[in-house]
Amino acid sequence: MDQIDVSVSAYMLSLYPAQPGGSGPRLGGNTMRTLSLGLAAPSFWSRDAIDRAFTEANRIWLREAKIRFSPINVAERDAVVPADEDGMWIRFLNTLPPRGRGIGVGFVYDLPSDEGGWGGCRIAVISGEKVRAGIAGFAGNLLAHELGHVLIEDHDHSHAGDDRSNLMHRSRNPRVANAGLLNAEQVRLARERAATI
Repeated sequence: MDQIDVSVSAYMLSLYPAQPGGSGPRLGGNTMRTLSLGLAAPSFWSRDAIDRAFTEANRIWLREAKIRFSPINVAERDAVVPADEDGMWIRFLNTLPPRGRGIGVGFVYDLPSDEGGWGGCRIAVISGEKVRAGIAGFAGNLLAHELGHVLIEDHDHSHAGDDRSNLMHRSRNPRVANAGLLNAEQVRLARERAATI
């Protein structure tokens, strides 16, 4: 099996409210309190922290599927986003993917849900607030999981079944190491997507 490289545009992403002093939480959706109050949320990620997260994510993806995320170009970037989860996801989908091939990964202070990250299409977003209290390597394991959503496109985690050692299992505990394994079907899907993305 030959190694597949996927190029990455990574951003230390500071978020600014689309409507300062907005009307507050939407019914039926999660909001980010600071943005709903009109306050910015700086990224607080460093290049070293991003490099460490990709080192761990690549360790998992190389071992399991011979996929490596490289080269990784890291830049600082500001984004004006709605405070609500749906609006923020749509804005990220429209602004984070790089032109041409590859994927975009945003490293933000927090997200308006309990999840540590989001992944799909050609983007992933990782919350520093959710990974900060995790064990060593959790940021990279979470990043690997979100990159899995980009490559496998299994948003309901059905391919992982009930195998908690699977990288794409629906539950991620920041205080417990996850083996980050993939089954043969996940490897096949990930390699097919990685070769074209």
